[in-house]
Order: sequence, then structure tokens, then C-alpha cells
Amino acid sequence: MMSNDLLFPMTFVVFDMEWNQPIPYIPSPIDPKILPGEIIEIGAVKVEMLSPNEYKLSRPFSVTIRPVYYRIMNKQVSKVINKSTDDLKSGMPFKDAYQQFMQWCGEDYVLCAWGDSDISILRSNLKIHGFSSEINERFLDIQPLFGRVAENTSQQRSVSYAVDFYRIPKTDDFHSADRDAWYEARILKETLIDYFVIRERGEETEQSFPSLRTYISNPNLTTQKKWRGAACPTEKEAGRKSLEEKMNCPICESDLTEEIGWFPSGHSFLSLWQCATHGTLSGRIRIKRTPKQEFYGSGQLRFVNGNAARYVREKWQEENDIIEKKKEIASKIELKCDKM
Repeated sequence: MMSNDLLFPMTFVVFDMEWNQPIPYIPSPIDPKILPGEIIEIGAVKVEMLSPNEYKLSRPFSVTIRPVYYRIMNKQVSKVINKSTDDLKSGMPFKDAYQQFMQWCGEDYVLCAWGDSDISILRSNLKIHGFSSEINERFLDIQPLFGRVAENTSQQRSVSYAVDFYRIPKTDDFHSADRDAWYEARILKETLIDYFVIRERGEETEQSFPSLRTYISNPNLTTQKKWRGAACPTEKEAGRKSLEEKMNCPICESDLTEEIGWFPSGHSFLSLWQCATHGTLSGRIRIKRTPKQEFYGSGQLRFVNGNAARYVREKWQEENDIIEKKKEIASKIELKCDKM
């Protein structure tokens, strides 16, 4: 079972960043929507997986970056990372720092972080500094993997929580890029050890405990499809028309294979699809109202990682369980009426 997951040895690059943000009452030299945060520090640690229970951690990589757009420290950010405006005057240009980071990463690795906010910030910084916004094609979000392996939950936990869970010694404070990367690397190591122990037991099915590969996604696949259905007099009709939209891959336009068809979940409709070339996508449709009190469906199709796909599958199972429960109750009522 383990051989289907990954090849050994494999290198995971766990990275963390700190960034400054614009100050609302100070005119910004650039649109904050284009650059929501400017990176001022990159930290990283390599986790080399030699076997399912043998790991080697590198010394932390650390580089300080001198910002060119947000050069006054945001007070809210300062409270978290304990840096001042004077601290922003030192460091190297982003281009030099990023090139150093890429050289340190090497050629064959899986990029990892706690959550996906670092990825979006990195891509916006790359674009503004003249780099391609595409990064390593393999990305692992440690946060949902930890939740699934450690507690069998989709609940988002903090790095501090995971450190306490695995009883990792807190030798340094949090919110420094290299220190956070070190803690996250330790968490990843412990999570992977537990993951392979569970897989080795062979008690879990692929659906209930998916392959590690399903947690590794391509962060460059951000292209998504959005659509708006025709306005209808009733909510039911708007929903029906929205569900008729043809599902094609946003990248290659090929027909998608339906894994889970549209089903109601709360105030939305959800679905799950597969592109043979680019992977898994989830669909969501919300019914909205126009100023003229008509209804329309607002749909979105986007690429998802294994954890997000699991969320859709769980919601689908919940809806099926509810339907089966209602059928069971209805059957009992009908049987009772027949006996009367």
C-alpha cells in the first residue's frame, strides 16, 4: 500500500514567509489588490523522507528582504511578528532573495506550507517583481493533512496547536519565518510517520483515508470557470437551469468526468469532477436574487486538493444519509398505517 503513495527518498521543502501590509490611511504606491502583502522574510527547512519511518531535517534557510512598496511597518503586523519600520531598512532585494531560495531548494522536491496563504502572497510578489507567477508544480498543505491524520477532522488547527499535539519542544517564539518553518517541518515529519503507520495497518479504505498523493496539488492551476444562469421567476427554476451548464476543464476545455453529480448542501449545490489531464475540480452553485426579485444561479468550477475533495464527498454522504433516514421513517409510517 505504501509503495503507491510516494517514491523514497523524497524531499519536502517546508517554507514560511512574513510580509508587511499596506496601511489604510497612507496612500499606497501600488494597488493593494495587486499586492496584498510584500514579503520581508523567507524561511525554509528541508524534510528528506528516506523511508516511511526515517527522516532527515536540514538546517533552516533564512533570508531578509528589503521592501520597496510597503516600507512603513503596519502596526497590526508589527504586533504579530515584532518588527519595526527600522527593521525594514535592512535586507536584500526580493529578486536576489528569491533566486537564493530557489537555488537552495534544488530540483526535485514537494513545496509545503501551513495553509495556502503563503502561496498566494508569493505569487503576487513574483508577478510584481517581474518573475513568472508559476511556482513548483507540487504543493502540500500540511494543515489539512495534520487534521486528517492526527484527529480525523477537517477543522483547521494552528501551528502552535500541532506543536503541542506532538509535544514538540518550544525552543523559540513563533512568527519568525525560519523558526515557523522549523516547527512546521517537525510537524510534517511526525504527521508522515503517523500517516504511514495508519496505512500499514490496512484498515482504512482509499475513500475514507485517501492516498498522500491526493494532498499534493499543482498550485499553478488557479484558472477557474464562473457562470451566471438566466434570470427566472422562481428559485426552483433558476436552480434547474444552472444545473444544466456543461462542465469543461477551465484549462484544456475537455469534457469532465462526473464523480459526484450536483446535490443540495445548505444554501448551495455541490459537485465533484475529474479532468484526465489536470485533476480534480469541485463545483458550487448558489441561487441569488436580482433587484427585480428574480432568481439566478451563480456557479463556480475550480481545482481542489485532496482535502477539499474529501469535504465534498463527506457532504454528499451526509445528504445521502439524510435521504435514507427519511425513507426509513416514511416506510415505518406507511407500515404502521397499513396495520391500522
